[in-house]
Amino acid sequence: MRTFPTKDAAMQRFKNFVSLRNKVSVVLSLVVLVAYYIFVLGVGLFPEVLGFSIGPSSISLGIIYGVSIIVLSILATGLYTFFANKHFDKEQEELMEDLKDSGLLDEFKEKGIV
Repeated sequence: MRTFPTKDAAMQRFKNFVSLRNKVSVVLSLVVLVAYYIFVLGVGLFPEVLGFSIGPSSISLGIIYGVSIIVLSILATGLYTFFANKHFDKEQEELMEDLKDSGLLDEFKEKGIV
């Protein structure tokens, strides 16, 4: 038998979910942005370091770092997608049921929030 949550419990669970989802997305975004801005600062302040060739090839440290940023961005997107598919979507579905069972969803619709 399923117990119906109180409005306060449903609202607190919803706030915790939104907070966690926002923290994950902000952390992943900051990781990519910091890596990108370090690259931009490196180009502006230390172009000779990023232009340093690796061995006899024409590949420089700047190219390697630039490709690394692209790979980091793809990994961050994949990590967020993994969390969204495995955790966030299921949690959101359960939260919507709790909000509906507690009557908060109807209140939100009346107020035009949803």
